[in-house]
Amino acid sequence: MGTPVVSASNGVKMQALSWKKGLEELGHNVKLISPWEIYNWKEFDIIHIFSFNEYTNEYVKNLYKINPNIVISPILDPNHSCIMYKILSYWGSQKFRIHNKFYDFRVISSFVKGISVRSKFEHDYIEGGLGISNNRIDITPLSYRFSEVEIPNTPKKNYCFHVSFLADKRKNVERLILSAKKYGFNLKLAGKLRNNSERIWLEENISGCNNIEYLGFLSDEELIKHYKEAKVFALPSLYEGVGLVALEAAIYGCKIVITNQGGPKEYYNGLAKVVNPKSIDEIGQAITKALNEPEDNKLYSHIAENYSLQHTMTHLVDWYKKIMQS
Repeated sequence: MGTPVVSASNGVKMQALSWKKGLEELGHNVKLISPWEIYNWKEFDIIHIFSFNEYTNEYVKNLYKINPNIVISPILDPNHSCIMYKILSYWGSQKFRIHNKFYDFRVISSFVKGISVRSKFEHDYIEGGLGISNNRIDITPLSYRFSEVEIPNTPKKNYCFHVSFLADKRKNVERLILSAKKYGFNLKLAGKLRNNSERIWLEENISGCNNIEYLGFLSDEELIKHYKEAKVFALPSLYEGVGLVALEAAIYGCKIVITNQGGPKEYYNGLAKVVNPKSIDEIGQAITKALNEPEDNKLYSHIAENYSLQHTMTHLVDWYKKIMQS
């Protein structure tokens, strides 16, 4: 990991562990690196770093001298223009140790063999904003986490489901709540509230609303139960890299209302309702329309065919082999 992890539900950590599981199911050996252990770095076919910050700069420069087969998943969730990232990536000085993580990423990019991204949207920012050549970037999309899924065959319940760090402003939960108040649909919210002030914030926002319910922080079993029950899953984030929870909901037959910002919309092949996250009306109207539409398995079939762990990890292994031969 190229950045600190302090939460069990950290999305980058979940991606890395999911890929570990998928690679092992294909017969490969995967080791999670700890700073407390000593390793023979030469024995690894690939060293894959997830996320990056200033610390990654020094890490990569030292590893490169021992084993150059290094790839990075930058996990870039852009919320500024490509031009801004380009400016940031050039703003620095190694001599005077003036830097930011985007400058450091440009510096270390010459020491890594490949950049793994999750969407065309992220690819374009890495190429256009951070100046990485296209032939070194590979798109390996995320896969849904749960392997035991079947064609949805149970009737859905008429509510919209959402799960996230609810008080994180980029998740846009306040506008989602306002849309439920204005359009009257049933909304169930789940996810972690990190402190008492966040709990008070949510209670004040949903107070007196009989159609809005907070379910708490859910186990995977409880999460799957609501994926199976909910007719609609909404993720109207202000910006988002992929939105793994929406992908998970889709494989259990939910209709998806997704933000038009970032890479998530690429995953749904026109089968999700894409909304402007700053418009309460667009969010509310899309959810209401989805709740009133008949159920079908078109989106499920698309997700199952293209985003299974076996499918995405087979692609990743093929790319790894090219890296090793370069």
